[in-house]
Amino acid sequence: MSNIKSKKKKLLSGSFSVLLGLTLLVSSSSVSATVNTFGKWSNRTQTMYAVTTASQTHWSNGAAKWKNSTNYNISVASGLNSTYYSQDVNKSDVDWDGLCTFTVNNGIISKAILNLNTYYTSQSKYTSSIIAGVTGHEIGHSLGLEHTSVVETSSIMHPYTFNSNGTIERALNPSASDKTVVNNLYPLSKLAANRVDLGLSSEDISIHLEPSWAVYYEDEAALMKAADLVIRGRVAEKIGNKAAKGNYSNYNTLVNIQVSDVIKGTKMVGENIAMSQMGGTDGKVEVYSDSSTHLKEKQEVLLFLRQSSDGTFRPINEDDSIFLLEDGGYHNIADQQLINEKKILSNL
Repeated sequence: MSNIKSKKKKLLSGSFSVLLGLTLLVSSSSVSATVNTFGKWSNRTQTMYAVTTASQTHWSNGAAKWKNSTNYNISVASGLNSTYYSQDVNKSDVDWDGLCTFTVNNGIISKAILNLNTYYTSQSKYTSSIIAGVTGHEIGHSLGLEHTSVVETSSIMHPYTFNSNGTIERALNPSASDKTVVNNLYPLSKLAANRVDLGLSSEDISIHLEPSWAVYYEDEAALMKAADLVIRGRVAEKIGNKAAKGNYSNYNTLVNIQVSDVIKGTKMVGENIAMSQMGGTDGKVEVYSDSSTHLKEKQEVLLFLRQSSDGTFRPINEDDSIFLLEDGGYHNIADQQLINEKKILSNL
C-alpha cells in the first residue's frame, strides 16, 4: 500500500488538547487498499449524457480514464437521458465538489446522476487535470465503486480532492487495484460475468449518495480553523427529511442538538441548533450516504460545524467531524461504527 498516512485524524495532542479540555480517541483498524463495490450496470457499454455542454470536456476526460484502461466501455454525449447523465450545479452550502446519486436494484445499477459543483471547480486551483480527477472519481462511483479508505491516496476513489494545506490529495488516475476491480465487475466474456459475486441479495434496492470532498482536514486544528461553530452537546431529537420528494441528492436528515459547551462560535449553552446530515427518507424511499452515520437521540457529541444559508449547520465532510462520547473520550463516529460492528460480530 502506497502513501499511507496515520489513521484518520492526528487527534488532540499537547497544548491543543489542554486548551479544549477534551480527549479524542480513534480506534485502530485494518485498512484495505482495494476499493469495494456496491453494484454494476447490466451492460459494460454505457453512454453518459452531459446536460451542460460547457463541462462535457471535463466529463469526457474523466470517462477516458476508465474507458482507456478497463473493460468499462463508457462514452460521453451531449444531451439529457433520464438514466445516466451529468450536470453542473453551484452549491455553496455543501462540502463536496462532485456527487453521484445512483439507484441499485437487485444488485444492478439502474440510474446514475453525476454532479460537478462549480462553486469549487471554478476556483483557480482546480486545473483541468484536477477537474478530470473529480469527474473520473464520480464516474468511478457511477460504474459501481465505493470510496477507498482515507489512508489510501493512490486510488482515484480516494474521498478527497485537496489537503487543507492546498496540495492535491487524490490520485488523478485509476490505480492498478481500481482497474482490477472494474475488470472483474465488467469481464469481456458473458461466462465470466456470471461468476461475478457482488455479495448483494436479490432484495437489495437502494439509492446512494457518493461525494468527492473538496478538502481533507488532517487533524482537529484544521477542522477547528475551517469550522464556523465547534460545540459539545446532546442529540435532542430527530426532525427528518426536509427535501422535495424525489430530489434525492438533497435528501437530508435534521437533528436538534442541545448545546452544552461552545468551543468556537457565538451560540449559547442550553440553546438548540438544527444539524443536517446527508441522506434520509421521504417515508417510502431511503437515501443513504456511506459518508454519513445518522445520529441517535441522547448521544453526547463533539461537532465541528459549518453554517448553511438556511440557518442550519452541517458537519464538515459529514462523519469526519462528528465525535461520540464513550468510555471517557470522544471517538470519531466512523471509527465508532466500526467498533460497534465488531462487537455485534463477536456476539454471533
